[in-house]
Amino acid sequence: MTFSFPSGMGNAWLSSPTIMKTFLPLLILTLSTIIGLGQVSVTLKVDRRQYLEHEPVTAVVTVTNRSGRELDFASRLEGKIAHSWLDFSMRDSGGREMTKRHHKVFQRAVIPAGRSMSRRVNLSGMFNVAKVGNFAVTSHVRRPGVEQESYTSNSGHFTVGGGSKIHSVPFGVPNSPFTKREYNVVTFNDGSKTSIYAQVMDTNSGRSISTFRLSEYLGFVKPQMALDNLNQLHVLYLADPEIFVHATVNQDGYHTGTKYFKRSGGRQPRFVAFEDGSVVVSGAIAYDPAKEAKEIPKARRASERPQ
Repeated sequence: MTFSFPSGMGNAWLSSPTIMKTFLPLLILTLSTIIGLGQVSVTLKVDRRQYLEHEPVTAVVTVTNRSGRELDFASRLEGKIAHSWLDFSMRDSGGREMTKRHHKVFQRAVIPAGRSMSRRVNLSGMFNVAKVGNFAVTSHVRRPGVEQESYTSNSGHFTVGGGSKIHSVPFGVPNSPFTKREYNVVTFNDGSKTSIYAQVMDTNSGRSISTFRLSEYLGFVKPQMALDNLNQLHVLYLADPEIFVHATVNQDGYHTGTKYFKRSGGRQPRFVAFEDGSVVVSGAIAYDPAKEAKEIPKARRASERPQ
């Protein structure tokens, strides 16, 4: 901020009682604003740089209090309109500001002096980021007691891309908001590795009920897919050169189980469906990676003993 003094007036201009009464409050307010804005830092970090379309985009916001006193960040209500102390803005690949699909109100946060607070947020719930493109998001924290001012974070950048659908099967869920649904098994490469995803879609609207990553995936063996008598999705895929994963997903898109298998006698693991509708893995030996992780140190200690 630059202040201009009338020419020829010098210090006499500043010594005028009327001018001082007008100028000093403005100067004090300006300086307190500059100092106040530096007392709180806000950083934002998007969890990943690449996301599959329809996958929830999440980020972590960290607020650090350097004011020397406890700060109370609280949302407020004006009539039927709620103003959240934490807010976000987003721009698309064309630099256009995006309209919120939902105004989220965050719970109160009290941060002691010298401490930080972090919160993970689902950006997909606030903005339509299901489409393919590049996006930039910024967080804003409203300053306690000063409604017109806020602390602004850095911008987080991420890309939403399309995957490759390798399996798809429709199914019905009577007496539910989404009666016609579809399971999809999708692979997605984020530029460094390929992952396999499970997806439940509402076929009437084309909207995702659930889209989530199962794990990394090796494409040497084509994944298998089956439905059981409860309309649960079963996926069998190669996650490691020697390890197959059997994942199950229910009709609402929740990951309900994971089992691990290794080849048996050189055979290829496969699904077998019984008359009662159950689905099991055949041609493989059950494998417990947690148990193996515990046994390896024991074996190492035994081998290190003197002969």
